[in-house]
Amino acid sequence: MIGKAKSISHVSNAIDYARLKMKAVEVSRNLVANNSGKEIAREFRIFQNLNNRCHRNSFSFVLSPAIEDGLKLTNSEFGQLSVEFLKHMQLENHQYIAYLHRDREHAHLHIFVNRVNERGRAYKDNYIGKKTQRLADRIALEHQLISAKQVQLAKEDRRKEKVLSAHDTALKTRPKSIADYTSVMRACGIEVLPKFASNGKLVGASFKMDDSSIKASAVHRSLSAANLQKLFNKNQYSFKLKR
Repeated sequence: MIGKAKSISHVSNAIDYARLKMKAVEVSRNLVANNSGKEIAREFRIFQNLNNRCHRNSFSFVLSPAIEDGLKLTNSEFGQLSVEFLKHMQLENHQYIAYLHRDREHAHLHIFVNRVNERGRAYKDNYIGKKTQRLADRIALEHQLISAKQVQLAKEDRRKEKVLSAHDTALKTRPKSIADYTSVMRACGIEVLPKFASNGKLVGASFKMDDSSIKASAVHRSLSAANLQKLFNKNQYSFKLKR
């Protein structure tokens, strides 16, 4: 589950966007009586007027489970997730309203919270994005949902598998230099980014694909600069013997 957050100064338009979206469903609210963005913003201002120093005085959160999890969760369960998330954030007693969007395959929650409580105290927004993602991962773990970390690890595994497959193809051509190796890898959709020392020695490499990159040594130890150079030297030696 991916969690995003930011402090905003104009909550009215944000609320109307969320509630008027096709197939939007309200799933939870607290200390809010009205429905339109303008009316809810007016309710928020009752407490916000107690703290003139806080300018971005509302929070906008987005909680987005993995596609397969979103398809399984009911509207009620999404509502429970929003409440549970706010409890973990210690925002459950603040004014808030949450909407579920199912207009796309990727179901997700929009939650709008008044940063200022009934005493005029503003909730700190330091590292609010990182805190939100950390708690989203925690909730995903507690509910046996897929966390953002798991999604990232799965993507990394797929990248590694793609590199290793291309590497195996390159090995069959017996490359005698990093240039030979790079040419075959490029044909397989992998861009090799070699790193050289001042004396021209190969000291490292990384692979780039689909706007992401990964160090060669992180894919497999056999792809380290030293091992690649050994491979090239071996192929050069074999080539000379056959001449």
